Amino acid sequence: MTVAAPNARAAESVPDLVISIGTLGRVELLERCLATVYEEDDPELRFEVWIVYNGSEDPAIVRRIREKLPRVRLIVRRGPLGYCGTHNIVLREAAARYVLVLDDDTLVPKGLLPAMLRFMDENPRVGLAGCKTLNADGSYQPSFGLVPTLRAELANAFRPDAFWHPELYREPDAVQDVEWLNGSFMLVRREALLEVGGLDEQYYTYVCEADWAERFRRAGWRVTYVGTSSIVHEGGEHSINNKLTVTNAANLVRYHANRFYFFRKHHGAGAVWALRPLMVIGAVLRLVFHLPWLRGDAGRRAVGRAKIYAFWRVILLSLGRRPWEMPEDLRPVAVSKAL
Repeated sequence: MTVAAPNARAAESVPDLVISIGTLGRVELLERCLATVYEEDDPELRFEVWIVYNGSEDPAIVRRIREKLPRVRLIVRRGPLGYCGTHNIVLREAAARYVLVLDDDTLVPKGLLPAMLRFMDENPRVGLAGCKTLNADGSYQPSFGLVPTLRAELANAFRPDAFWHPELYREPDAVQDVEWLNGSFMLVRREALLEVGGLDEQYYTYVCEADWAERFRRAGWRVTYVGTSSIVHEGGEHSINNKLTVTNAANLVRYHANRFYFFRKHHGAGAVWALRPLMVIGAVLRLVFHLPWLRGDAGRRAVGRAKIYAFWRVILLSLGRRPWEMPEDLRPVAVSKAL
């Protein structure tokens, strides 16, 4: 997996792969993840691990990461930066042939990294690739999905799993081009990255993977799911479903605002107006669905109240002047420019 270059010493100094991992300070997750990553012993694979810490300013956490994980390159930034801002730091600076965007709650089996890089080397028009993702119990986790379109949004208004419908995953072991990939594992080719750019930080998190994949595909690069290789994503069942079950109103509203932003960016102002009633219909149906929860036990009532409040905010957002912008009171940080 070496790179031919006129200057052999320069070529040897450039790794095949830089792995980008963001963390808010959950060191135990990092240790489990990197214990599997560092089991890789392919002598032809040169890789580095870069960790971007953007959690609290507690110096004890930084010291613990340095002590527990001395082999990594640690980048400390004030946070929160969000998923996009965190990984963009590495995407901007890494000079490797490939960069892997990896979640800290994943387990990477031995042999997967060289297998994925071989796939990329053998398929030079693949700009972005992902692999099969499993839950901790070995069950399949949705590893790709449909990008937001009016057709998908119409289905989603009445069927919450429209973007990840089970019909998409009838052949989980196949190698196939897809619309977008699960953000827990995204392997990007440097040439494609330089052409397309990094993650759009306007999203902060949610829908940014779909946006990135859409940009790769529009630039003529393939976005490919490699079902012959797999990782374990321990927290994935939560993250893939939290659009449906999250009790944090800000996250749920952000998910909807980001879809408006996606439409405005990729489909135009007319599509935003067409999306508004679909968002309202979906939010009203979900709000009504959660009304009976107010008569349940304390835990169910708490979730019901949070959901009702969140979907009410989604209705207001959808009827507002600029629905692609997060309401001021729900913004975690100022958004910086994308790569």
